Amino acid sequence: MVKMDQRAQISVEYILLVAIVLTIVLVFSLIITNENEQNNVATAAQLGAANASANIVLTNSSQSPIRVTSVSMTNGTTRGSDINVVIHFSRPVGDQGGAIFSSIIKSFTSSGFTNISSNSTTVIVTTSTTSGGTTHRYFITLA
Repeated sequence: MVKMDQRAQISVEYILLVAIVLTIVLVFSLIITNENEQNNVATAAQLGAANASANIVLTNSSQSPIRVTSVSMTNGTTRGSDINVVIHFSRPVGDQGGAIFSSIIKSFTSSGFTNISSNSTTVIVTTSTTSGGTTHRYFITLA
């Protein structure tokens, strides 16, 4: 009598194990992709604001230093939701907001984001627009 392993048959247990592992990997990859996108947006916004604040102080010696103290994100836990990103500074930025927004847009562009729009108070970044919908829209403001 020939054993099952000698006839090159895969056991059902092995197939079930592979199926469970693949399911776990797919679930975690969806979560990780969402978090990675949010981290990339927050980093690009922070770097753009920090570069602008340094440039403002270097080009105008009468300015007191401005530094980015934090970047906060609210909402956006589900696909297609809007996320508010607020960049906090060590002091009010006043009329330098335009230069900071310009630097933030440049930072997003250099980070590979393409769907960027802005007005006088907000930079809007839309990510992953596909036939399935938009992953997120980020509204970046200064505080």
